[in-house]
Amino acid sequence: MSTLVELVAKNRRRPFIVCDVSPPRSGNTEALSDLSSVTPDMFFVAANPGRTVRASSPSIAQWIESNIKTPALFTMVTRDMNKTALQTTLLGAHIMGLRNLVVVKGDNFNNSGCGTDKPVEGFTPTAFIRSVGKMNNRIDFTGRSLTDPTQFCVGATLDISRKWCSEMSLADNKIRSGSDFLIAQPNFDPDAAHKFLQEYQERRMSEMPIPIIWGIQIMSKGSISFANVPDHITKELDLGNSGYEIALEMIHRYLEIGINYFYLVPPIFQGGRRDYESAQAVIEDI
Repeated sequence: MSTLVELVAKNRRRPFIVCDVSPPRSGNTEALSDLSSVTPDMFFVAANPGRTVRASSPSIAQWIESNIKTPALFTMVTRDMNKTALQTTLLGAHIMGLRNLVVVKGDNFNNSGCGTDKPVEGFTPTAFIRSVGKMNNRIDFTGRSLTDPTQFCVGATLDISRKWCSEMSLADNKIRSGSDFLIAQPNFDPDAAHKFLQEYQERRMSEMPIPIIWGIQIMSKGSISFANVPDHITKELDLGNSGYEIALEMIHRYLEIGINYFYLVPPIFQGGRRDYESAQAVIEDI
């Protein structure tokens, strides 16, 4: 399968769409049947959303690539594994044919109640990204040679809802560590993305050197969001406007300012149910 960077380069004249996927809370692949009717350029498989036990991100990404024949990003969470486990999992993913991953730290665990988990954090995200680059050069974290080099295209995350100065510095650190692209957390203001890129260029005296895939969350009446939803979006939904139309309008605003790489997040409902039909409607109408 092609890497995200390769696919972006081929799709410069039209929108490039990555669609978010939640792994099932089951070992049954019937839970993935809805994905067969979704046609993005690439899928992005989350890792344990809601900090719940789910099928592993690499296994679902491999199922998607084998059965739907669409490239898939898988997620590695540094919170959950030591260095040996992280790099061992990467070698297994490489054997399965996967080449695209996103490195995240993972949300902190809630320490209240029974059955809570504890972080391991063998690597920080930036240190893990650097280690992936070394594996691509046939070196593991102990400094020993691998039999063969890996060929991973590795990405990290960006969140422009945070203070821009620190987020730009963090992005620079991820890029220096070897990030090939960034996935931006969904926001509801395309103008903010444009201003962020302008400010980055002014401060660094150069454009952002790697692609950013900008997050678009499709909302629906009763759906939940992990980002702050502006009041005007909530009012539009209350008035009966569809989340599909709102998302499509945001995408058109992005396109007008020259941004055409999108991370599409289908509506999420309590219990983890996803509305992939809404995502497909947006994909078809862009």
